[in-house]
Amino acid sequence: MWLERLRRSFRTSIWRFTLTFTCIVLCICIGILTLVYRFTVSEQTDQLTKQVLMTAQSLSDIANTEGIDRALFSKTVERRSDKSASSILVLQTPDNVIGNLDSIPSALPTLPELTHFPIAVVDHLGQASVTLALGGQQPTRFGPLLVGILDDNYLVRQRDFLSASIWALSLTLIITLITGYLFNRKVLLRINQMGHLITEVKNGNLNTRLPLSKHQDEFDTLSQQINLMLDEIDNLIDSVAQVTDGIAHDLRTPLSRMRISIEKNIDTSVVNSEKEDWKLTLLDELDGVIATFNAMLELSRIEKGVQPTSLRQIDLKQLCQDVVELSLPLAEQKEQTLSFVISEHESSEKIVIMGERNLLFRAIFNLVENAIKYTQEQGLIELELNWKEASCEIVVRDNGPGIPEALHDKIFQRLFQVDVSRQNQGFGLGLSIVKAITKIHGTDLCVTSCDPGLEIKIIFNN
Repeated sequence: MWLERLRRSFRTSIWRFTLTFTCIVLCICIGILTLVYRFTVSEQTDQLTKQVLMTAQSLSDIANTEGIDRALFSKTVERRSDKSASSILVLQTPDNVIGNLDSIPSALPTLPELTHFPIAVVDHLGQASVTLALGGQQPTRFGPLLVGILDDNYLVRQRDFLSASIWALSLTLIITLITGYLFNRKVLLRINQMGHLITEVKNGNLNTRLPLSKHQDEFDTLSQQINLMLDEIDNLIDSVAQVTDGIAHDLRTPLSRMRISIEKNIDTSVVNSEKEDWKLTLLDELDGVIATFNAMLELSRIEKGVQPTSLRQIDLKQLCQDVVELSLPLAEQKEQTLSFVISEHESSEKIVIMGERNLLFRAIFNLVENAIKYTQEQGLIELELNWKEASCEIVVRDNGPGIPEALHDKIFQRLFQVDVSRQNQGFGLGLSIVKAITKIHGTDLCVTSCDPGLEIKIIFNN
């Protein structure tokens, strides 16, 4: 799970911005290090180069001066090489080699090109060591002349600068990535809060609101706007529910009186009379309207917590058996098979949870009744009770026509019916009542297509 969360965080725009910012910072650091190298390590090398070139130019001018022969020029080279401990001067004549080296190293470039080459030096204790010198050879009329200078700190400067550069770039990379990760985590936390809120609102929890921080940043501004929008939506829904409940409450009484009046005026002595049949039909229509209003008022009472919701221990197995016994006659009228299955539990043991028995009975019965109503004749309806260590599930499954997956989230809305023509019996309130009851008990509802049929789960988390 943490790996998937890490991958998801790497796909965010904040992380891409962090990587871009890191690349920019690294480029700036590389540019700064290049300038530092130019004005430190490279500048020292340039100073030594100028010194070598000046020495070579002065000796070349002496060699080209009239009246200077080979012996005099050789003495000049020998005298200069003896006076300086850091200069390397070697004149190779046809007869001998003069200077502080035994010979001129091979493959040396011609001045003004210079290169570093190794030489052996002996200290005052007679200890020999190898060091580097910077130089090149200058052709003269007396023979090739090696002009160089000791540069024993060249490799140290290069190594130290390279190490310092690697450390600097590594620390820059680590600091920027860690900072970006922390920023990314903080931003993702706020965005995940918004995503969680949207999910809660989608599930019907309109009382959820986004928390506000003390920083009053752009996320707090956005959270305030979303909270205000949810307040308006909540008020509108409450207003609509109040109007609906008021209409249902106000009309239920006169409709009940009308029904009683019609029922009193039915002449039961007359059989199959057209004069009395319209009264019976009208009674059926009034019963349907009154039942709709009663269901709407019941849903409002459950949503507002007016129904008693004191939690007590309930045996789910016995509760499901009672639902099956009450629903069995309805299934037999359509020659359907209604079965009750208990999985992964000893049949003799009780399955006890905390809840309100009448409400849970109503929720389970509504699911079974819906399955019976919308499943074809001779269909199969199954009520299954699954007991697990982490949760308990009540599953109602049928092999009817099912519901398209696009409508799974809408079937629990008030007055929603899959049959838009509303030719089937029902008010679109049964599953809304189930949703309200499960919300009170803190359970989850899960709808799955069975192909054919539909499966609805009520999941109790232990």
